[in-house]
Amino acid sequence: MKCRVQLLELQEKLKKTIIFITHDLDEALRIGDRIAILNDGVVSQIGTPVDILLNPADDYVEAFVKDVNRARAVPVKTIMQQSVPIIKSDNLAEAITKLPKQGYAFYQTESGFHGILTRKKLEAAIKLRPEGRITPEDVTKIPVLMPDMLLQEALSDSLTSDYSLPVLDEDGRCVGDLSSESLAETLEYSAE
Repeated sequence: MKCRVQLLELQEKLKKTIIFITHDLDEALRIGDRIAILNDGVVSQIGTPVDILLNPADDYVEAFVKDVNRARAVPVKTIMQQSVPIIKSDNLAEAITKLPKQGYAFYQTESGFHGILTRKKLEAAIKLRPEGRITPEDVTKIPVLMPDMLLQEALSDSLTSDYSLPVLDEDGRCVGDLSSESLAETLEYSAE
């Protein structure tokens, strides 16, 4: 990490592109914005670390990256689902009609992200308050992720959650979600 910081500082100071040559793929993944993989002096693939890990151009590159722990190199934003159910109304009756088939949705108002609304909790609340508003007791709290978090940081929360985890931007707005299925699929690829 120290080497990457020093290289970035040097690059900003000099306003030049830096080419760093290494035989260590882990080092290249940590330091490089773009990586070139050479096979007998011929370029097999050029791309971002994530592109190379998730979309190897040929059998050589695939074999070269097969043992890399993708959880330590791939950010959440790379595999998050961007189209997610979000309920913005605090009206119980309206919220329950907007719940998707999966039975839950993220709850976000002008004041920010609050958690998850589930069909079970909303149905119980509407029996008590038919014309009511969503209260904090109606909302299930859940861990949240940030787009630039590495999958490794999201792994524990994702695997222990009954729900996909929301991905929030720097303003606290939901911009997507990460399901344990998509996480497992990405990490399983590295185990094959």
